[in-house]
Amino acid sequence: MMALDQLGAERRLSFGPAPATFPLTAFDPGDRDTRAMGDRGVCFWLSDSLVDTTGPERVHSSRLIQQVTGSEGLQRAASVEILFNPHHERVVVHRVRVMRDGTARDVATPEAFEMFRRELNLERAIYDGRVTAHMLIPDVRIGDVIDVSYSVHGANPVLRDALSPFFSLQWASPTLETRCRVRTPRDRKLTITSYAACPTPTEDIVGGVRELAWRVVDAETYRHEADAPASHIGYAAVRVTDEMDWADVSDLFRPSYAPPARLPEDLAAEIDALGQTWTTPAERTAEGLRFVQRSLRYHSISVGEGGYRPRDIEAIWATRYGDCKDASRLLTAVLDRLGVSACPALVNTWIGDGLGVMPPNPTAFDHCIVRAVVDGQVWWLDPTCSVQSGDLEHLVPSHHHRALPLTADATLETMGNRPVVLLLDAQEEWTFARAIGEPAQLAIITDYRGWRADDMRRWRDNGGLSQVARQMRESLENQYGALVETRPLEWIDDPRENRLQLVETYSVERPFNSTDSAEFVRFDSRDDIILPTLRTAESPRRTEPIGLGGPGRWRVRSTYHFPVTVQIAPWSEVATGPGVWGKSAFSWPENRTGHLDIELEIRAPVVAASDAQSYFAFKRRMVSMNGLSLILPVENGRLKPQATGRVGWRSWAVTGVLIVLFVAARLVAG
Repeated sequence: MMALDQLGAERRLSFGPAPATFPLTAFDPGDRDTRAMGDRGVCFWLSDSLVDTTGPERVHSSRLIQQVTGSEGLQRAASVEILFNPHHERVVVHRVRVMRDGTARDVATPEAFEMFRRELNLERAIYDGRVTAHMLIPDVRIGDVIDVSYSVHGANPVLRDALSPFFSLQWASPTLETRCRVRTPRDRKLTITSYAACPTPTEDIVGGVRELAWRVVDAETYRHEADAPASHIGYAAVRVTDEMDWADVSDLFRPSYAPPARLPEDLAAEIDALGQTWTTPAERTAEGLRFVQRSLRYHSISVGEGGYRPRDIEAIWATRYGDCKDASRLLTAVLDRLGVSACPALVNTWIGDGLGVMPPNPTAFDHCIVRAVVDGQVWWLDPTCSVQSGDLEHLVPSHHHRALPLTADATLETMGNRPVVLLLDAQEEWTFARAIGEPAQLAIITDYRGWRADDMRRWRDNGGLSQVARQMRESLENQYGALVETRPLEWIDDPRENRLQLVETYSVERPFNSTDSAEFVRFDSRDDIILPTLRTAESPRRTEPIGLGGPGRWRVRSTYHFPVTVQIAPWSEVATGPGVWGKSAFSWPENRTGHLDIELEIRAPVVAASDAQSYFAFKRRMVSMNGLSLILPVENGRLKPQATGRVGWRSWAVTGVLIVLFVAARLVAG
């Protein structure tokens, strides 16, 4: 926190009247029962926004009127927060007013505001230089109406006055009225993109100024649903951008990534050493990527123009840190010296495929990667990732659906469809003793591939193998109780194929749980796949699509060696759903040895809202057969065999000797 006169903030926060084009007229809620409409203690009366580009600098004016309807809303309504970047923006506060019983009290004064240098992404080592002007309104009570208005003047000069505001016209909380306007010179060509139930704007042209206005009254509230892809905009909204194409956007940023005239001598020497060791373009591409990933620590100082422009190669290499722009510029230079064709490319990690329907504009991206061409094939590389394993064929490429290469005459490129690859292949082997008080032996061999293997290596590199072993054991103990490692965790790595195998061996102290009857014990298997992967909770009224994440395949075989005869009827069941496939099977390869096989495939990244109920039906079915829950008879402290009769999962019958059923297993970490 800092006083108003620090950081030059006295020049960046001032007080004055609203622009003439943004009149602060009285708002009448009419005969609405606003207190009854409140949600979480607040009812919003008016949300009003204006972006004006007709003056010497851009001005974004905002006004919010809200009524405190309950105690929960007191703190929210009393807190005024204005986020801005003092390097190229300044704030003019027009009004902070409290209305109570027909009396207005204006409380906006310079000494009432404090400045917070609050980096919202500090834990991610990202510093963008933004400042929050904060005021706590005194003496706010239930029933008060708070009216706050201010304007932010200026824009980042790197964007060259490019226009791309996004206005929401529908909110999660009740809002009586929402107004949004854009004022531009009459001859400025615009692209207007509407979303969901966005109304048609009114248009007025006066004195060479064009004004577009949107107004929504008493809109239904819109609540986002869990796991909806960020690219989905189901609420009323509008985006206004300058008319341009993606080549214009590329040309705006491309000069900042120009190849350096020369490289630092020590950097050039290290790159040349790579070139002598690795001779093919594919080898050089993979090793060049790892070289940058090892060399740079991620640290972003995106202050002012730094939010859009990389530093020069000398500064990047000398400090050995950088953000995505710095890392991509360095990797491009490395690959260029190694003879590999490469260029930086802009992507959006948040909205992914949403770029395909977004109008071209320079604020459409939030990340920079590298596009490399090797033997005619395009590879997308992210130098900000932790060090990745695998030759080029097995290295996990960056994938954000669409990317804009920073080249001449650039177009937005699709990044291809990710294949369904086997990410996890596990084999569990249980050996039970007949005496229920004796431990069971458990061996687990797990193959990790692709990004799962990279994640495991990063875990080990940051915590050590002993921490990995401990946490994996503790994860199992959440389900099975106390375990003892009978052999140290084995780590078998194939970095070229990006494949990792872990071997765990345990003694499970008490594999069986007691039941209400002393004549039976219970064993419940663990769900490693279904619930940990199909996380979205079922909803009978799902209205938004469901994001499933990346495509992948998971497979677990559990082998059970029983000391007595256990009657379970074999089965093999396959389930399909929108973008998903699953299988559950049980077999008896030997008399007392059973195999339980569970497989799951995610074949598409998103389930459409119209297919949500089919997806939930698939999930229910897979959960119903995602493991074993056995109730076994006991006699004199020992498991008792069953002579005849088999029970399959469909019957859910109680035989008095064995019940076999499938239950929803617990979600466990690990």
